Amino acid sequence: MTWARSRYLLLGDTEYRDGAGRTVRMAYSARDAAAFAVDADTAALLARGDADAIAAIGADGLSDLAARHAVVDTAEDELGAVLAGYRAASDAPGARGVTIMPTSYCNMACDYCGQEHFKAPVDRARVERVVARVEAMFADPEVDEVTVTWFGGEPLLALRVVRDMTRRFLAAAGEHGKRYRARLVTNGSLLTPRTLHELHHDLKVAALEVTIDGPQAVHDRRRLKRNGRGSFHRTVAALARAVRERTVPGLRIGIRMNVDETNEDDVADLLVDLACFGLASPQVEVHPMPVHSWGNDVSAVELEARRYARREAEWLRLARRLGLGFPAMPNVVKRTTCAATSRRREILDPSGRVFACSEHPLVPGAEATGVVATVDGLADSAPRPAGQFDDWYDQVGDGKQQCGRCPLLPVCGGSCPKLWREGHRPCPSVKFNWPERLDAVARGLGYRPVGAG
Repeated sequence: MTWARSRYLLLGDTEYRDGAGRTVRMAYSARDAAAFAVDADTAALLARGDADAIAAIGADGLSDLAARHAVVDTAEDELGAVLAGYRAASDAPGARGVTIMPTSYCNMACDYCGQEHFKAPVDRARVERVVARVEAMFADPEVDEVTVTWFGGEPLLALRVVRDMTRRFLAAAGEHGKRYRARLVTNGSLLTPRTLHELHHDLKVAALEVTIDGPQAVHDRRRLKRNGRGSFHRTVAALARAVRERTVPGLRIGIRMNVDETNEDDVADLLVDLACFGLASPQVEVHPMPVHSWGNDVSAVELEARRYARREAEWLRLARRLGLGFPAMPNVVKRTTCAATSRRREILDPSGRVFACSEHPLVPGAEATGVVATVDGLADSAPRPAGQFDDWYDQVGDGKQQCGRCPLLPVCGGSCPKLWREGHRPCPSVKFNWPERLDAVARGLGYRPVGAG
């Protein structure tokens, strides 16, 4: 067998002393979503990358590197293997994903949001149709688990609907012996300790994503409720109490920060505030995210990708010093790029329309063109019809998208097919700041740069 360096291996330049005193460099295998140390001599040979250099690593070293997908058989089509994995996971009938929008209304009016919100009465017939579809998924003998994501608008404005639907979903899961998973995306303004307890223990929400855009003054300016009141203190206090009192110990809490030119200088202060409130916990992760076009024009405040990545590297270092959860490198190989690239995943809006892409419902223009079906028109648990982006992996494989040449494809999947086709480049920040992120991994392991005092 002849070995070659994997196209999905990233190799840092900085040399460190590890705990045993060896000189090492950090490496990252995107095919395994794992960072690891490589002795300096082996790293130098991997950096050269030619056949003679790889052969010089030796059988034992190559065996270890092959187990990490850092080197591969030259006969393997790596891009084809990665795309085959995406296709297989996207088409696998055992796992179904449904994003349900229980309401079209939001109690905030953030200026960077592309959705158009409005009040509408609960359509009980529509609720029954949605419940029947999810119940049919549980009854399908090919299905092992169903994951429901509650999305908005603001889903907590329709908590009664979430309760009613969840009760039916849990009953169906129990009847058929299937797994039920739930997550909820919220602006956080309606969170209380009691609500958090109900969401996790009664409604089986395992993961919560809450948006906080800065310290109190900044967040309350950017994400002001329609009644003119802010929500920072209520939101953070509820989360902090739940973490401190361990009332929802199994709930994974993600704090999303939407970042643009108007608040990039406030992210560090928010990180300090979160740590001071007691959110430096293994239960909590912070996720800064650059604001991007969502059917609306945010070009006046959108941060250039490399500039954002430089700032994010600063926030990563600070978060690590504060003890906040901030993933240094992607730690999960993606199963599918997003809901839009798998017919086993779908988004159901408040009127019973079915979408493939989560950025189509409630978005003027995209809402009209993105509908792939209605709940009434789908038979039992049949996968949704093909949407605009179900051919994404074919495009990547054919070279029509530059993602096929990216070393991060296994953990990124192309990020957002919709943005690529609209002429935006949605590459994740790790594409531009992975050396600094690998340095953070090394520091976390206690490694010291060679020559450091």
